[in-house]
Amino acid sequence: MVEPHQEQGIWCFWLTADLPVLQFVTHLSCVLNVAYMPPPFLTRPQARILVRINPRYDPQEAWLWIYEQLERESLPVELNAVWETALDLACADDQDRLFGDNLWGND
Repeated sequence: MVEPHQEQGIWCFWLTADLPVLQFVTHLSCVLNVAYMPPPFLTRPQARILVRINPRYDPQEAWLWIYEQLERESLPVELNAVWETALDLACADDQDRLFGDNLWGND
């Protein structure tokens, strides 16, 4: 996420991220729209969009709010041992359903 700049009177910034992050940002009320078009003569990197900030919002505040939301959502979550065990058991059950019961015909 780069610093915001003005293009044709609209504040915008480039954001490079995974698809779920891009989808999250495009649905925010402070985002006017996004552009997937790269600058001329350059190839567009995967998962990069130009985010235009809605003029009804202060561009610096909107950019900072989006930045803080993305940073907060990217932090790892520490789970206590009970949750870790429950997730391990649930994932093990899924693995058994997918790969157990001789699904592949191997003995």
